[in-house]
Amino acid sequence: MNFKGVLKKWVIPPGFLELLADRSKHKKKFIEDNKIEYLPQEKQNELRSFFGADKGRCFILATGPSIAKQDLSILKGEKCIAVSMFHLHENLTFIKPAWHVFAPVHPPFDFKTVETIVKSAYDKYREIPDVKFLFGHNSYSFSYFNYLKTCEKKVRSFFEERGYFINYSNAQELTEDNIAVEEKWDILKDPFSMRTVIYSAIQLAYCLGFTEIILVGCDHDYLKDVSRVENHHFYEEKKGFSDKEHLAGFSKEKWFFEYYKRWKDYRLMRDFLNSRGIKIINATEEGMLDVFPQKKLTTFFE
Repeated sequence: MNFKGVLKKWVIPPGFLELLADRSKHKKKFIEDNKIEYLPQEKQNELRSFFGADKGRCFILATGPSIAKQDLSILKGEKCIAVSMFHLHENLTFIKPAWHVFAPVHPPFDFKTVETIVKSAYDKYREIPDVKFLFGHNSYSFSYFNYLKTCEKKVRSFFEERGYFINYSNAQELTEDNIAVEEKWDILKDPFSMRTVIYSAIQLAYCLGFTEIILVGCDHDYLKDVSRVENHHFYEEKKGFSDKEHLAGFSKEKWFFEYYKRWKDYRLMRDFLNSRGIKIINATEEGMLDVFPQKKLTTFFE
């Protein structure tokens, strides 16, 4: 065995090797499946026209189970950025989010999952004017971009008019060295490598010009029971899609590493935004995320 082989066997933790192997396998699959598609420049220019247009506060609406216990109807009239399957919330038509963000698709999810997400979003949003959609895109054959090219015309037209794509194929992780690089915060130039769709929503909120970013439903509490691979959302998973197959492959070590990275990334975001006079506040009712100052949602309306 050569020197590198000895190092890998005796020095590098097995869990870390597992992470590297997973990442390499998925990256190879992305490259084999599909090259990055051309994203229309005119739509990118249109998206940029919204940058800096907003000010004040916005609410990022996630899908943690805690929001089932909150009265979100008080958000009527507020600027909101929804993520993932939030459109299944009963107060959607009351809240009328201005933006809705979807993370890039990754293994093991395929067009069956994408179809479930896209069609349910279409059904819930088609009567809500002005909402705009941000789709993460990467070199994966089962991407939103590829699905929307072939789905039924009324759905395709709806999202072509209201939707924008962000290219994550070369996205890099946040570090102490790049966090303060202005270009890193331009979602059209250099989007953050994501561990959760909340990253994308925070970066979008920054680009739009908001100075107070309030998180709702960001429970981030999987470490309370890493053996649980279902029911991590406010909605019944049969109404959306299940993370069971994806999460079943996570070892405890992988979970600890994943959460360490999330907390570190959030800290870097917090410190950078604070240096620019921008605050992130966590108004999640429950959960484990303690990086940001915490307040009850109702205190914003007293």
